Amino acid sequence: MEQYDVIVVGGGIIGLCAAFAMKEAGVKRLLVIERAWCGQGSTSKATGGIRTQFSSPINVQLSLRGRDYFTRWEEIYGSDPGFHPIGYLFVTADEQRGETLLAQVPQQRALGVEVESLDNRDLHHIVPGMRQEDIRVALLTPRDGVADPGAAVMSVEAACRRQGIKILEHTPVQALVVQGTRITGVRTEAGDIFSSDRVLAATGAWTAPLLSTCGISVPISPHHRQVYRTLPVPDWPTRMPLSVDLDTGLYCHSDGPAVVFGGGDRDATAGYDDTPRPMDVANLIDALVYRWPRLAAAQIERTWAGLREMTPDDHGIVGMIPQRQGLYVAAGFSGHGFMQAPAVGEIIATLMTGQSSAYGLDALDPARFLGPTKGEAYVF
Repeated sequence: MEQYDVIVVGGGIIGLCAAFAMKEAGVKRLLVIERAWCGQGSTSKATGGIRTQFSSPINVQLSLRGRDYFTRWEEIYGSDPGFHPIGYLFVTADEQRGETLLAQVPQQRALGVEVESLDNRDLHHIVPGMRQEDIRVALLTPRDGVADPGAAVMSVEAACRRQGIKILEHTPVQALVVQGTRITGVRTEAGDIFSSDRVLAATGAWTAPLLSTCGISVPISPHHRQVYRTLPVPDWPTRMPLSVDLDTGLYCHSDGPAVVFGGGDRDATAGYDDTPRPMDVANLIDALVYRWPRLAAAQIERTWAGLREMTPDDHGIVGMIPQRQGLYVAAGFSGHGFMQAPAVGEIIATLMTGQSSAYGLDALDPARFLGPTKGEAYVF
């Protein structure tokens, strides 16, 4: 039986960033176990948005720290993650929703977010082609942007391997192993047992079934999310902010001369089907063409789908499970995991090594659902 100081279950961006941070913090024997290829789960299906506009202070802080990592990614992890600070724009035509967004701006600025309120003239220059006469509030964070999830996860995986972290791919974990109330390791589907008194579950949408193998229930549910890429659109700007219409949940951004768009599926039924559903695009076309009339003639080149792991309050679950000593979780990020992964890795490293976190973690506490929680306003 192989013994490790920490076992990380899940080789997506969260698990790998946590493993790297723990190694940097002095954890010696680390094992990452991934059921497929590293990053092949939800990370590979992400669109790569990196934003700092949130209503929750902890979400703002984690994304600010994450963005800092993306600006220095090559220096830290060894290769380019394709980060482009094209900006991130939220718009709404709803008066009440607009008031809610504007009410968050002082807090965001106090935390260090460079958020700008745009008028119609600004929108015309920054997002040409957007229908804007009905927009009541438009908020832009110009230093936010997009990165390449595939490139990012491959660079962190390579950095982990260089640090001597053992990574087992194509090794599904069947169950968490416990003795009394303490975690003692994991058992794979092949029957192998790897031993450790500290295990991190960083398994995204698959976290609830994994934790159920040791009698733990967490409110993380998988939801289908679909993304579309068009063929090149004539005279379309090749650089524009990732723009979100919060009234419909639609988001859109340039990908060279093409356009990537999605959203509007937040209320999809929970389930593990992550296959593309071509018929679902009909639900978005009206919203897309209304807000961007020039895309009426655009043709879809590619569709892909994945799973978002959602929690009731749209915050991640980060910390030790109180009923199982030594069992930690970092999952449930509700679409924010890619941008927050490096900061979450830092938090896990501090918890695993007994240090104090620089963040107030109450909003991420696994036990918080025993009482009332406050949801995130910036959701789509």
